[in-house]
Amino acid sequence: MSISIPEGFLPETGTDPAEDLCGPFYLNREPDQITAGLLVEHKHCNGMQTVHGGILMTFADFALCAQARYLTRDRHIITVSLSAEFVDTAPHGSWLTSKGQVVKRTNSLVFVQGVIQDEDRPVVMYNGIGKRIKS
Repeated sequence: MSISIPEGFLPETGTDPAEDLCGPFYLNREPDQITAGLLVEHKHCNGMQTVHGGILMTFADFALCAQARYLTRDRHIITVSLSAEFVDTAPHGSWLTSKGQVVKRTNSLVFVQGVIQDEDRPVVMYNGIGKRIKS
């Protein structure tokens, strides 16, 4: 693979064993936006050497929770609901990013929408609801 991890993206490991197994996933934290990243490796691919839908869903879940935690300042978010539309595919070696926005926040829930992209090309659009865990 010739693509390297862009500057500003750091691995997010050690807090969720399932995400560590499926990743590594990366985060770039900026003052008003958090961006998740995934470098598509062979282990993330299906038989057509494109990123597997299950990995995309796991990445969307990771991004949703990271964005919700960062933008609400909650320590933990647990996914209640996640829906996705697969609009394109991404080949082995792609650098995927996900940006999202908090649409609504209540005392117990946070609603997020986002998109996973390969450069400027949308791959997955997702909407989710996270349960705010106050600790």
